[in-house]
Amino acid sequence: MRTTMRKLLLTAAAAVTAFAAMPAMGAQAATKVESVIGTGTLGQFGTPTAYLAAAGNQRGQLGAFTITYPDGTYATGMSSCLVVDSKTAYLTGKIVLSGGPRRESNSWQRGNYVVIGVQDNGDGTVVADKLNFSTGTVADPGCGPNAAASPDFFIVKGNYRVTDAG
Repeated sequence: MRTTMRKLLLTAAAAVTAFAAMPAMGAQAATKVESVIGTGTLGQFGTPTAYLAAAGNQRGQLGAFTITYPDGTYATGMSSCLVVDSKTAYLTGKIVLSGGPRRESNSWQRGNYVVIGVQDNGDGTVVADKLNFSTGTVADPGCGPNAAASPDFFIVKGNYRVTDAG
């Protein structure tokens, strides 16, 4: 399972990089792309780690996420929406694979949606980035800020990079 998750995340990261590097059609300059990429581990709530790689612009969204716990619980999936406001990003994604002892309590069944909120506070040397994520929902929660995933908690390890197209 870990190999499958790593392959999915690596494939998504490569696709996001290629997507972001694609030139715009016609004589325009390169199209601006909103993106979030990185890894962060919380020091509380069971020490989950969230791996994110997503980008989007007017041509669409591309990306993936994986959330893991040391006890073997995980949820991985594809992004369906990415909204960036300055240095804060909200990724909405649909779960493709999940398992482990926290799967049921987190409602991380295949086909459910999860929202992940990230705040990029630089390289982490002065102020750590922030992270939060929702439990799973059967209904698509839509795009944008979500109170259940407001990035309120400092990560203790890792770094996220958020790019705003605006």
